[in-house]
Amino acid sequence: MWQLKDNYKHMKVFLIDDQKITNVLNRKYLSMIREDLEIFDFDDPELAMAALETERPELIFLDLNMPIVSGWDILTFMRKRKIEIPVIILTSSNSLQDREKANLFHNVFSFQLKPLTKNGFNDLLQGYYLLDDSSTARKKTG
Repeated sequence: MWQLKDNYKHMKVFLIDDQKITNVLNRKYLSMIREDLEIFDFDDPELAMAALETERPELIFLDLNMPIVSGWDILTFMRKRKIEIPVIILTSSNSLQDREKANLFHNVFSFQLKPLTKNGFNDLLQGYYLLDDSSTARKKTG
């Protein structure tokens, strides 16, 4: 299901958050960790869903609480279309219900409170690289 990139070369990442400043900051941190990341940020979740119809990033960082189209809507959209991409939730919600709901989506790799630091992104990327194609080998953090 999930594949490691050859020596972690060229990795496409989607940042989906309605707050532009959050995307700018997250892009900066990710670029500091890996200069070769191809980062696409979306402050309009509908545009992100349209991009997911044709693009397949290796990893998605997703906010939950967005107006009109929520992160839950995007996760449901991905499930219905069988889009198997690992997702790291970055949210301001510390709700136990949200954490439990996130666990119902098998592609959610981690549930993190924002803002995330550069070291936090580094740890998440290292955890992502440890994934293999066995669903039992997935590491859920958070």
